[in-house]
Amino acid sequence: MKVRKGSFLLLFLFLSGLLVFSGLTAGNPSEKMAFYDDFSSEGIEGKWTLDIAGNGNEFSEEDGAAVFETYGLRLKDYHKEHAFLRSKVITIENWDSITFSGKWKFTDPKTAEMWFRVYDLDSGKYLGMRYISWPSDKIAYDLPGGALSEARKIPREYKSFKIVLYRAHVEFWESGELIKNASTKEFGDATHFQLLIGGWDDSPLKSHMYFSQVGVSYEFTPTETKTQSPIETSGSEKTSSTTSTGSGKTCGPGIMVILVILAAIRRR
Repeated sequence: MKVRKGSFLLLFLFLSGLLVFSGLTAGNPSEKMAFYDDFSSEGIEGKWTLDIAGNGNEFSEEDGAAVFETYGLRLKDYHKEHAFLRSKVITIENWDSITFSGKWKFTDPKTAEMWFRVYDLDSGKYLGMRYISWPSDKIAYDLPGGALSEARKIPREYKSFKIVLYRAHVEFWESGELIKNASTKEFGDATHFQLLIGGWDDSPLKSHMYFSQVGVSYEFTPTETKTQSPIETSGSEKTSSTTSTGSGKTCGPGIMVILVILAAIRRR
């Protein structure tokens, strides 16, 4: 059976129209990057401030990583013996979810703790993930109501991790695995955030912690917009100059393609 070339053209135009129509009516959220550092710029100015307390605690940038060396004097107080970086203020408004992410490893834990913490600067509340190496490996999930902890092997090699904050809950991920999901509404109205990375030690044995590719991104749903006709009538006679879809986009071009296809078919 012979198939004429015109049939292939009509099929191509029809599929193209469907793709255009589908693309214009898609309502997927948008994503933006609010903060990122791969620690390859040989400096932290403009992104971080250094916070070090106690002798023997140090910070350096090496091979695209933030490196923290910690050392303690049995003071049993992290305020007096730590090495942290605190990010600049990260302002995010009208968000649906926020992802705080990076890669980390903890090569010789001893009695130290490795921290990744997110502060709401308006309320002072925070959430985060910590690896604790005493008396045995475990992970802690910091929440406004207190910390939850469980046994988990500390990563001696780089692993990806992220904290995903929603309006009513928060998720903790490592190596693509959801490891904790907790309810919290404490951050639903937060707009000013700050990251804290690093760690502290309470023993005279040095520990080393590494962070890389630290970023903050967020998703939001685009606001629906409608362009109204310059001439309005009362009641049910009011019209809009465009046909609006759920995503705030018009489907005019998609309809035009279909009309062209129908006209071509009629001429055949």
